[in-house]
Amino acid sequence: MTDSNHHRPRPRLLLVVLVALAVLAAACGGDDGADETAPPDAAATPTAEATGETDGDQPTPTPVPDREDQPEVDESACPVDALDDAEIPVQISLWHSMSATNGEVLEELVAEYNGSQERVRVRPSFQGVYVESFEKYVNTLRTGGERPDVIQSNELAQQQMVDSQSIVPIQACVDADGYDLGDFVGGLIDQYRIGDVLVSMPFQLSNPVLYYNGQTFRDAALDPDQPPRTLDELVEISRALVDSGVVPQGIAMDIDGWVIEQWINMAGTPVVDNDNGRSARATATLLDSDAAAAAYETMATLRDEGLIVNTGRGSDQSAINKYLAVAFGDAAMTIGSSSTLGEIYTQIGQFPTVELRVAQLPGPTGGGTAIGGGSLYLTDDTEPEVRAAAWDFMKWLNEPAQQISWSAGTGYIPTRQSAIGDPALEELWAERPGFRVAFDQLAEAGPLPGGGGPVIGDHAGVREAIEQSLEALFAGASAANAQAQAVEQANQAIADYNRRIGG
Repeated sequence: MTDSNHHRPRPRLLLVVLVALAVLAAACGGDDGADETAPPDAAATPTAEATGETDGDQPTPTPVPDREDQPEVDESACPVDALDDAEIPVQISLWHSMSATNGEVLEELVAEYNGSQERVRVRPSFQGVYVESFEKYVNTLRTGGERPDVIQSNELAQQQMVDSQSIVPIQACVDADGYDLGDFVGGLIDQYRIGDVLVSMPFQLSNPVLYYNGQTFRDAALDPDQPPRTLDELVEISRALVDSGVVPQGIAMDIDGWVIEQWINMAGTPVVDNDNGRSARATATLLDSDAAAAAYETMATLRDEGLIVNTGRGSDQSAINKYLAVAFGDAAMTIGSSSTLGEIYTQIGQFPTVELRVAQLPGPTGGGTAIGGGSLYLTDDTEPEVRAAAWDFMKWLNEPAQQISWSAGTGYIPTRQSAIGDPALEELWAERPGFRVAFDQLAEAGPLPGGGGPVIGDHAGVREAIEQSLEALFAGASAANAQAQAVEQANQAIADYNRRIGG
């Protein structure tokens, strides 16, 4: 394919794909941090790159000491036996941010759970993307409104949910129930800990991957089985693709600070101080690191050489357009969450000139990609039997059978090691090998600084600072100036949040 106008999809097909991708963007917006989550104010917070083969073993996380300000754990706060004497069925409300296909699969799982037993009835309610759902939740804290019993959120909210003093740390349920966490995928439990306290229950697991058109690689005399693995290779392959005349740009990307954070972590470097905010509250970013400089320099090189399609930020359309750029032949590659795999296979697969392939995220070596996706928080404005019912539901969602169904329907990675090797999952991975890429990426990755992705009070503000600096870069700022802007604004966001809560 040497002309991106060849084989354009018919108008009817294009309309179908656009509509589907628009819904997808709404469903997945912020799944791995793409949306901005406003930090709760004082009224809501009363106080206070692995390129070699491995044997598949999980990496040993970096030991991190307990945080002095980690949440207190009281087993009695999660009376796991309270269902035994409760008037059944016990009703629990679930606020979630899954729509489109992911929402449909979640609703099916809830219906299956409700039909599998008589003691608990879950009432799911879509509350918008994470930023919208979190804002609604914070509003209930300010106004005394009715809170959900369980709320799903992403990594941006982790420190804020603890600071809100409105949740029961899931560690209380784990301890009270003697629940074994050993079967969870390596690094997943550490991701949702503050100190040694598990704050929320994992549910959907994802990380960023490279989507690319294998046919464009062949047309450019490149091996489609050898996608870029490093940042240098990302630039080199983009040059080769453009120089061949096959595509006008090598890669399409929306402006997403999550990718910059991932590249920093992949270099084995923290995003913030205090072991990525895991040994103590984050007080400053480390966006002035050599790893961050390499990320900004890569983006500037792609810009300067005309190798990248910038599809913008902050809207559904900016996320949609990076995939459409690959579908239309305007670029050969893009970066997105593995949680979009199901829809991308279905929609982009309709384009006859696209041989959709998935590879691990190209980046530095030494660390690993931070876990994305989301988890479930148990709120504390609940009766004992409701807490017990919510805990029962959370455990059920994480059983291997349910995780396989969830993965097959969405593209999320199963949370449980024992799901791996199941015939149903192996069949899915054989049919759609891209679904396995994100799992292998986690299994082969080096340890993350501090044992997990960054924990930041105003994580959304830090993400916002990175994204504004990338906008400045694409408007012509040098890599060094864009990086300096991110450092200044991110540090201000952290300082303002910590001062507001008295941290």
